[in-house]
Amino acid sequence: QLNIDVPSPLPHGHPRGLDLGYDKFVATSDGKEIKRPRFLKTLQDKLKLLSRRLRNKQKDSKNRHKLNQKIARLHQRISDTRKDWHFKLSHQLCDGAGMIFIEDINFVSWQRGMLSKQSADAGFGQFANILKWVCWKTDTYFAKVNKDGTSQTCPNCGAHTGKKTLDVRTHHCEECNYTTTRDVAASQEVRNRGLSALGH
Repeated sequence: QLNIDVPSPLPHGHPRGLDLGYDKFVATSDGKEIKRPRFLKTLQDKLKLLSRRLRNKQKDSKNRHKLNQKIARLHQRISDTRKDWHFKLSHQLCDGAGMIFIEDINFVSWQRGMLSKQSADAGFGQFANILKWVCWKTDTYFAKVNKDGTSQTCPNCGAHTGKKTLDVRTHHCEECNYTTTRDVAASQEVRNRGLSALGH
């Protein structure tokens, strides 16, 4: 707890925008799309099965107590596994980048929204905090940008492409004919906003 002001990394090098989402966990402005790992889904399914079995156990019975302990251990394992993956992914995303930009999202209200279960399972808030820390450790500049309309703006020409429903997964701009996946386009717009805030 020493009172030392540790300077934040300065903007430099390759800029990388990130778009967090439910279809893909994260898309990058370099065109990478990373899905949530299968092992987390497997553990989640196992947890559902144990929770169902718990309902049939008699209250205060030894078997119920044993099963409760098993569920608690699995919850801990899911939490540890998710955290470990977040750290590894953060290092992967910082690799080769001098600047990282993400949307300024209130993850608490995201978890109250219609996709609350997926949001809690993905642990976006925890990931954003870990990413910020890894950026600082690896001398990568980290900044948040305005989240509004990132999927409605063409990153290539800046035209407004209109609101898209969640099932529309492709970005196609009528103005400049730029086509890519929706999440990659949003991450490229995040990068553009980050750079323009820096005056680049």
